[in-house]
Amino acid sequence: MTPPRPHLWPLNPGSELPPTVVAIPARDEAAGIGTTLRALDAQVDRDGQRFQNFGVLLLVNNCCGGTAARAMQAAPRGLKLRIEEVVLPPSEANVVGARRRALDRAAELAGDGGVIVSTDADTRAAPDWLWALLQPILAGANAAAGRILLDGDVAALHEEVRRTHHLDDLYRLAACQLGARLNPDPADPWPSHWQHFGANLALSVRAYRAVGGVPQVPCLEDVALVRELRRADLTLRHTPDARVYTSARLSGRVAVGLSTQLAEWRRGPQVWRVPGGAEIAALSQAEAGLRAAYPGGWHLHLPHLWRSEAGLLRAALHAPTLGLALEAAHAAREAGDWSARYPPVPVGQALDEVCGLLDQTVAPVLSGPSRVNTSSR
Repeated sequence: MTPPRPHLWPLNPGSELPPTVVAIPARDEAAGIGTTLRALDAQVDRDGQRFQNFGVLLLVNNCCGGTAARAMQAAPRGLKLRIEEVVLPPSEANVVGARRRALDRAAELAGDGGVIVSTDADTRAAPDWLWALLQPILAGANAAAGRILLDGDVAALHEEVRRTHHLDDLYRLAACQLGARLNPDPADPWPSHWQHFGANLALSVRAYRAVGGVPQVPCLEDVALVRELRRADLTLRHTPDARVYTSARLSGRVAVGLSTQLAEWRRGPQVWRVPGGAEIAALSQAEAGLRAAYPGGWHLHLPHLWRSEAGLLRAALHAPTLGLALEAAHAAREAGDWSARYPPVPVGQALDEVCGLLDQTVAPVLSGPSRVNTSSR
C-alpha cells in the first residue's frame, strides 16, 4: 500500500464546512491521473478564491500500470491527497466493487457529519465544480448531482456520434424543463438536468449509510445508489452549476456505460429513439397525480393517467415512502398498455415535440431560462 501523506490531514481544520472527501477509484489510469488531480488542486469558491477545504482519496485497485506512483509524482503538493492501494478479490475487481470500496472508505474518513463526493480518474473538474456541488447539500439536500460533459477529445468522435449526442443532450434538458412545469419538485426545481452518475455525485455520509451504501449490482452502481436514495425519500438536487468533463473513450471498463452509449450513437439520430413529447408529458402528469394523492388518498383519474389497474395504484399509494409508491406505480404502468400507446420516436422528433409542448405550457415561478435553446442544432 502506498503510504498517505499524513501531514495533509485531518480535513477542514477550523472550517465551518463539513469534512469532505472526494473519492476516486482508479485502475491503470497513470496516463490521465495527473490532469484529474491538478484540476482538483485548482478548485475555487464562488469568489474565485482558492478552495482547499476537502481531501482526495485515490483508491488504486488491482493495478499493473504504475497509477499510484504517477499520482504521487503529478499531484500538486498543496492537494490533500491520500493514496491507498488495494487488491480486490475477483468478485469485486470491477467498477462496481471499486466504487463501493472507495465510497465506503471515504465515508470512514469523512465521518458521520461529513460529505463524500464521487468522481472518476479520467474526469477533469471545472474550477468551481466542488464548491457548486456542495451548495445543495449545505442548503439541506441529502445528495447533489452535477453535469457531466465530454472532454476535448469529443472532436475526434464520428460525426454521427457527435450529432446524436448533441440532440440527445438538448432533448433531455427540454424534457427536464417540461417535467419541472408539469410535476414540480420543490427539492429539485428548474434549472436542473437528468444526470446522476458516479463522475459527478455528492451525498452526505448519513444519507449514504442510511441506504446501505453502493448496492450489490452487476453494473450502473451509481444509478442504483440514486434509486435507493429515492426509495428512502432522500432529496437529490440536480445542479447544472457543477460541471466535470469526462473522457469520450470508446473502450470502456464496464458492460454498460458511456462508451457503450457512444458506440450506439454511431448509428445516427434517426436510429436513436427516445420517449416522445406526449409520453414525457403523460409521465409527468401521472407522477404529479400520484404525488398529490400520496399517502393513502385517491383520485378517479389516476387509472387513466397511469394506464393501469385501480387496485395496483391503490396498493402503491400505501407504500411506506413516496419513492416506493412511484416505483410501484411505474411497475403497474409497464404491465399495462403504456408502451403500445407511446412508442419511442427518433431523438430529433422528440426534441421538437417537447419544445412544442414547452411553448404551450405555462411555467411556474421558477428561476432559470423559460425555454431550451435549440438554435445550435
